Amino acid sequence: MNPGAPWDDPSLSVLQQRDLLLLQWQLALLRAEQLQKERDEYRTLVALLREENERLKRGLLGQKAERLPRNDAQLSLAILGLALGAPGTDSQPLAPPPPPTQPVAPHTRRKPVRKPLPPELPRVVIELTPPEVQRAPQDFHYIGCDTREVLERRPAATVVVQLVYKKFVANDSQPDSSSQSPQTPTVHVVPTVELPIERGLAGPGLLADSLVRRFQDHQPLHRLEGIYGREGLHLRRSTLGSWHQQLAQLARPLVAAMFRDAMDSPCLCTDATGVLVLDKERCRTGHFWVLVAPGRHVLYRYSPGHNKAAVDQLLAGYKGFLVADAHAVYDHLFADGSIVEVGCWSHCRRYFIKALDSDPDRAKTALSYITALFLAGTAAGPRLSRAPAAGPPGKIAPAGRCLLSVLPAAA
Repeated sequence: MNPGAPWDDPSLSVLQQRDLLLLQWQLALLRAEQLQKERDEYRTLVALLREENERLKRGLLGQKAERLPRNDAQLSLAILGLALGAPGTDSQPLAPPPPPTQPVAPHTRRKPVRKPLPPELPRVVIELTPPEVQRAPQDFHYIGCDTREVLERRPAATVVVQLVYKKFVANDSQPDSSSQSPQTPTVHVVPTVELPIERGLAGPGLLADSLVRRFQDHQPLHRLEGIYGREGLHLRRSTLGSWHQQLAQLARPLVAAMFRDAMDSPCLCTDATGVLVLDKERCRTGHFWVLVAPGRHVLYRYSPGHNKAAVDQLLAGYKGFLVADAHAVYDHLFADGSIVEVGCWSHCRRYFIKALDSDPDRAKTALSYITALFLAGTAAGPRLSRAPAAGPPGKIAPAGRCLLSVLPAAA
């Protein structure tokens, strides 16, 4: 024992020294267990950080698309044949060997020909005459020409349209000077032309051009300001924003009609994404919702929060199939059965992509079934938008049952 230890105190009895020694030993065991627990926690943390680091490197430097290896294409096609009930697929292997190849003799290829320009485009003819012919045309006679077409573009032209409202009075309504109470003649004039923005400066052509450039070509307002400025039209971005804001009010009935038509679709797809919204003190988070009616419309709506109230407002009165993620804000929609939950296979497929490193065989099998579902859905896309809301299941049901048999094993 160490000299000067508490249990060497001569004033303590043997039992007290033993109890003190046991207490010191228990404290040492607790300290060792605590250190071992901290060591295990740090090891787990290091493993998680390594995994996260590998994910970051894979996301920044590696392939970002979640795709099957190229040699698994035959497996996906075979699974698709099984899903569609092709005869004889049970007796055939999933990945048949490629057919034998043989060398092919060299052959000639037709020289590529430039595609002619569209005939509906206007033509501007420029005749080019040699300088010596221009100096003495009487010494030459014309024998023919070669024509070459060059595609050109004229700069966009901005014009000012003057609407002149002519006023007329009838010839027989001239005021009679001899009358004691002459009547004012009736003035005939065309009613005011209706424009998209009342008392606005921009016509429908300019407004449509600015809308297409901003929302279809994704040109922000400051770029539109520079584009129009190079054409000699100086428009401030605040003016363009005010025009678009007023046009949004004009388009509300059309958007409402599109939402009503989307509610009649047998299947809808929806999702939400958070966006930062400017506020006085600091930015707050809002949400944009997308609502896709396959083959019909792609609609958007904004809500301040991502909650049940926003979902109820987006899907008010809808009955049918809803493709959405597994967020809890959608759970109340499926309680009465009027809306049938359809899981997102893209989200499910992501976990099998991650499982390729740990269990490649079963992960590839599941991914092949999911690919078969995607191919079948793409082939039936035009028919899905016209299908009734309550119809019989399609031929992709066998693929779904086969995939469900793989899920427990791959989990």
